Amino acid sequence: MMEIPEAAKRWKQALRAHWPGVRWSVRSAPRGWFTVITTWQDGPTTSAVAAFCHEWKVIQPDAASWIRDSGFRRSYSPAGYAIVIEAITRDIPGMPIPRTPDAGLDIRAARALTWAGPVKVAGRFYGHDRVYDLVTVVELVACDHDYATAPDSPE
Repeated sequence: MMEIPEAAKRWKQALRAHWPGVRWSVRSAPRGWFTVITTWQDGPTTSAVAAFCHEWKVIQPDAASWIRDSGFRRSYSPAGYAIVIEAITRDIPGMPIPRTPDAGLDIRAARALTWAGPVKVAGRFYGHDRVYDLVTVVELVACDHDYATAPDSPE
């Protein structure tokens, strides 16, 4: 079985080859956690990365035990949030999503606002019949969208 640093290196190379436009961070988890933490901004969904991971583990069985879905962390840039917010406001024009000057999500203001779910965006329902803060609504929709940031965003 290979060591964690070598497994992380191979995993990052595979991710870069499969999704070349996405910036990946692949690190060993804190001491005592025998896994690799994989983070990225925007780009593919966590489900898409998990599916790719399962295929990759067949090719790299020596590294497979260190790479787990539980170590995947996706975040969103202001441009990424803007794409999702546009989709939401197009389908639910009455939803008051607070924006930052760069069109991203104003998280502090959005936490103070609520919306009774579920929400329907692009023909899909997100959430359940309960009240959500608007950050949760945006993230429910965002986690299901596979996108990259605008071409002029910094890498």
